[in-house]
Amino acid sequence: MRIAKDGIRSIVKVGYDGRVYKTFRGTGREERYANEVRVLKVLEARGCTFVPRLLDEDPEDLTIVTTNCGAPAEKTISEEKSKQLFQRLEDEYGVVHDDQFPRNITYNARVGQFCVIDFELSEVKDAPGECSKEEEAHRKLEWCGLTREGRRRFGNQDALSVFCSRSGWANNEELTGERSIDENGLIFAVSDGMGGPKGGDVASTLVVRELRRFLPAMLGDFHGAPDPEDLLEKAMKSLHDYVTRTGNARPDLEGMGATVVCGLFYRTMVYFGHVGDSRFYRFRDGELKQLTFDHTFLGRQFREGKLNEREVRMNPRKNILNQAIGAGCQFLKPQVDSSTLEPGDWFLICSDGIVDGLWNKNIATCFEEAIDKGEGAEEVADRMLEWACREAGSDDTTLFVVRVL
Repeated sequence: MRIAKDGIRSIVKVGYDGRVYKTFRGTGREERYANEVRVLKVLEARGCTFVPRLLDEDPEDLTIVTTNCGAPAEKTISEEKSKQLFQRLEDEYGVVHDDQFPRNITYNARVGQFCVIDFELSEVKDAPGECSKEEEAHRKLEWCGLTREGRRRFGNQDALSVFCSRSGWANNEELTGERSIDENGLIFAVSDGMGGPKGGDVASTLVVRELRRFLPAMLGDFHGAPDPEDLLEKAMKSLHDYVTRTGNARPDLEGMGATVVCGLFYRTMVYFGHVGDSRFYRFRDGELKQLTFDHTFLGRQFREGKLNEREVRMNPRKNILNQAIGAGCQFLKPQVDSSTLEPGDWFLICSDGIVDGLWNKNIATCFEEAIDKGEGAEEVADRMLEWACREAGSDDTTLFVVRVL
């Protein structure tokens, strides 16, 4: 390990895995240790993304393990910028830092973000709209996954899967279920195959089944990485190489490919990635947001604001992909990102069969009706599938609806 700080109140070491190990010492070390543990748990529960995440705690050795927030920014950040960051910490997340100076700010170059560190003497206030309480990250998901064969051809070339991080992602879950994500993560994956009746079916099945092979064996390794999105991107690139090699090894599968969209839900975060035109949506506080953008020429124009939803839907080139898993794609650049999880959030993970039948306003309506009627994920998934197939239905149609309880 490399020693990053050796002071009177603590010694800070950075491991080869990128994690930060802070051991408290000196006067009041037990109280300062307990306070920093509490503050970090509160900040995670309140969805703050510009502070370290607590990975482990050892009350006997008075050591905490956190994610790495980058290099010290004392010489690069202005005092005005640092004051704004500390003020945001107080105004939005209810934590008053005791030492509001640039020496307690770092910069994560990969994410492009300044972060605040060292909370051993910080004060937790009420978060906006909340009463004072001890808070920790508690999240539970309810989900439902469905798929239906399209009328255009025989056989369903879509595939879907959900698996849990217990035993290194080896555990398949039922397509409809409910589970806490405090200790174990869940991955939901949807894929739309291409490459002929046989090739498309094989490709999509491989994608949703084999993705787990290329993720870190333990969820803690993923969650504790300085850049979890980078690990997810590498996993999807490895999946692409695997599907390509499999297709090249069999003449009847040569050129097969598939889209993929997946979300990894753990504690207060979801990390998501995609290749192709399958999509990932979030519905929060009455607003639907498409978090992924199609890997098509039209998708890029939509993202840049040059085309609206109607213009994209009516264009005959809307399904021409410029990226896919396999399918002879030579330069793969998955879109990966993350979002905080808030109680009451809804997510839709779907193939283009859903999009063919439902406009964004229709998807939002399904969620709004569920909230009004007190319905769960299964009722919403049923409604979306039936509506999409009634309006379109020629293509295979697949979706997961996920709700944060």
